[in-house]
Amino acid sequence: MERTKNRPLPAGLISPIHVILYGVFMVMAGSLLLVCQVNILTGILSLLTAFLYIMVYTPLKRITWLNTSIGSIPGALPIIGGWTAATGEIGTMALILFGIMYLWQHPHFYAIAWMCKDDYSAANFKMLPVIEPDGSRTMRQIFWHLLLMIPISLLPVVEGSLGMIYLVGVTIISCAFFLSAIPLAKDKSKKSALFLLKASVFYLPALLIIIIIDLGV
Repeated sequence: MERTKNRPLPAGLISPIHVILYGVFMVMAGSLLLVCQVNILTGILSLLTAFLYIMVYTPLKRITWLNTSIGSIPGALPIIGGWTAATGEIGTMALILFGIMYLWQHPHFYAIAWMCKDDYSAANFKMLPVIEPDGSRTMRQIFWHLLLMIPISLLPVVEGSLGMIYLVGVTIISCAFFLSAIPLAKDKSKKSALFLLKASVFYLPALLIIIIIDLGV
């Protein structure tokens, strides 16, 4: 793929067996370190994240377009791992942040998939823009998940963890994120997909900054 051809493995700078051995060692060593130095729950979550990403999500890229939705689970699990590392338990706020991160990944990765659909097609990856070139289902998936993000992002206020500053801030950035997808729905261009991608990259740090400000007031 053009997008990944210069990475060390496809470029032939390292061998597949070395990648496998190094990857397995790092996953096992990292998880063991978490078990010994943090807590068992966080170590288990680390192993689960690696297993779902490598053994489930990655093979599914060649099988079904649902790989994006399934892959978003290990993509969002590190948030819960961070929470358990700090508290030793899975709290309500951790589940809310997991939900936000899970939904966020769909417009983020569908924007990438739309921009790189020819590359994905050449690699025989069953991304939604590949199996449905006109983009209608891709656009529906993007907007459904963006729409769901708005009420989910408001749950920390309902739950009582965050206050008015968060409410105003997250409402603004969530609505802006939703609106950033409209140009793509209209013209289905790579330029508009890139605009949505940039908006998704802006959203997460903005969300965290708003949370920090709200907690600090």
